[in-house]
Amino acid sequence: MRFSVLCLAIFLSPPLWADDEAMQLLSLMGTAVKEKNYDGIFTYQSGTKAQSIRIVHRASPKGNIEKLLSLDGAARELVKTDESITCIFPEGKQIQIDKRPLGGGFPSDLLSRLSLAVPYYSIQTGRQDRIAGRAARQLKVMPVDAYRYGYELWVDEESHLLLASQLLTQKGDVLERFTFSSITIGGEISESTLTPSRVGQQVTWERKQTEPVKREDIHQNSVFPELWRVAWLPAGFKLVAEQSRRRVDKDLLVEQRVYSDGLSAVSVFIEQRDKTQQHLEGASKMGAVNAFGIVVDNHFITTVGQVPEQTVEKIVRSIEFAKE
Repeated sequence: MRFSVLCLAIFLSPPLWADDEAMQLLSLMGTAVKEKNYDGIFTYQSGTKAQSIRIVHRASPKGNIEKLLSLDGAARELVKTDESITCIFPEGKQIQIDKRPLGGGFPSDLLSRLSLAVPYYSIQTGRQDRIAGRAARQLKVMPVDAYRYGYELWVDEESHLLLASQLLTQKGDVLERFTFSSITIGGEISESTLTPSRVGQQVTWERKQTEPVKREDIHQNSVFPELWRVAWLPAGFKLVAEQSRRRVDKDLLVEQRVYSDGLSAVSVFIEQRDKTQQHLEGASKMGAVNAFGIVVDNHFITTVGQVPEQTVEKIVRSIEFAKE
């Protein structure tokens, strides 16, 4: 999964607390990802489940490309470019569009997301450590409130590439962990190394640029004539995407809105109520992802996100229905 260029916004919108060394390290990470090739194996762990994955990444002025191959269980592959994502499922099972293949890959995009979210996190350097036999510097990214998770990152001191990350609760409990066990940095990455080596069902998603949605555009284009208003969001969370669709099986309308501070994100789903269908009411948790569902004015409303439970509950309970 590609690293992205560090945005200038990280300097124009400084976090509430960041030491100079931490900011310099972020800048060096932004440069490294544009220039470094690497080939390694990392472990993704969420709760009691773990996966070993090989990743091959080639940086180029024409765009980054990388391949991920699962080393445990079914030999799934994922090839990513700046424009598309292609997944291969050799086991022949039905492709699940909403499934996160290979644990979502290595979280290389943390850098670009962090550049947009720095006002809502404190960023400091920590201890020196060793990851995959390489000297690494710890980087602590802690939220300014209790409505989002924090991160601990380990950055290679020589190449300035990300070697490990941990997603943390406010108490410091680890929810999700990515760690390289071995990595080779530099050298040529051949085209054949990046070509899928498996045969199976294949699906490709094309990347599309998105822009923040204007409130008047949402109301004008929404399939719902009524206005649903989210009365509370954590500081820094803004609407970044919105879509409406019709469920073919039930002929029911579903609206989705995505709110984000740049690093963390929450989806809100609004669906017409169907008394024959079971629906989440109350809290649900899967790894680092929390969800909370309620019924309002004959509609199911659900919030889902990689944020603490209190965040999804407070957001969904603030949603109001009001005709204009």
